[in-house]
Parts: sequence; structure tokens; C-alpha cells
Amino acid sequence: MTTAAHHPRLRFAAAIGLLAALLLLLVPMLEAPAHASTATTARVTARGMTPNQQRVVNDINASRRSRGKHNLTPNRLMNQRAQGWAQHLASCQCLEHRAGPYGAPGGWCAAAENVGRSGNGGQLGALHFAFMRSSGHRANILNSRWTAVGVGVARDQAGEYFVVHAFADFSC
Repeated sequence: MTTAAHHPRLRFAAAIGLLAALLLLLVPMLEAPAHASTATTARVTARGMTPNQQRVVNDINASRRSRGKHNLTPNRLMNQRAQGWAQHLASCQCLEHRAGPYGAPGGWCAAAENVGRSGNGGQLGALHFAFMRSSGHRANILNSRWTAVGVGVARDQAGEYFVVHAFADFSC
């Protein structure tokens, strides 16, 4: 019996399928109305992150630093909301976006979201590289405007990772 792990053409087809799924999920950046309130700006530190959430933040910030961008600060509330969405995606075995502002608390002036899945038995780090190979996801990760990030990571029983990146600008 031939499996994807043992056959190069099947591995290649699986990788192309994952990339195609990521490309279908490009999300335009959401802009807040000019009158958005700054009184409720949330600058919460990232306490209580799982090791997988911390790894995703580290991957995001390493990609940003390697291109001369500032690190993003994890936002606790955005992390909680992104984690809930990642768990929803794993439960429904689907990829879909939340309505804007993608879990950002009040006070945002712009927001965006990336969602992705690794494929069964996929690796979390490989999913970050898939995001970086997708122009829309990469643009969200590297956008200089963002001041905060929230991440969610869920893994289903088959070993597939579902990842959510939520980005926000609270500088308005």
C-alpha cells in the first residue's frame, strides 16, 4: 500500500492542495470608521499562552524581524478569542473567517485575520511556512501597521493543526 508519506508525487500533491487552500483564504484588511473610540484601547499582555500559541507568535515575530519589522505584542483577549475560533475550526473541520474585527477588542483602527490548517499529521512550523508562501497571508504577517496579535492553535484527533492569526492596530 502506498501512502503520501512514502510516495513523492502524493506528498507533492498534498502540499499543493494545502497551498491552494491557503490561497483561497486571503482576507482584505478591515478598516475602522474614522470615529472609532480610542478610550477602550486594549494593550493586554500575553499571559496564559499555550506552548503552541507561543510558538506561532515566535514564528510570526521571527519572520517580521528578518524583514526589519517590529515584533507584535500578543494581546490576551485576542489570544483567547483566536483560540476559541481555532477550536471551532477543528470541530467543524472547516476553514472560515470570523466577521471583522476578527476578535479585536474595542479601540482598533484596522484588523485582519489569517486562518489555516496543516493537513493530517502536519507540523505546526510547516504551516507557518505555508502562510509565508501565500502573498495575502504574508502581507498580513508583515504589515507594519499592526500593533497587536492574537493566535489560536487547535489540533484534532487526526493530528491536523488549525491556526488563527488575528492582527490589530490600536494606534489610532
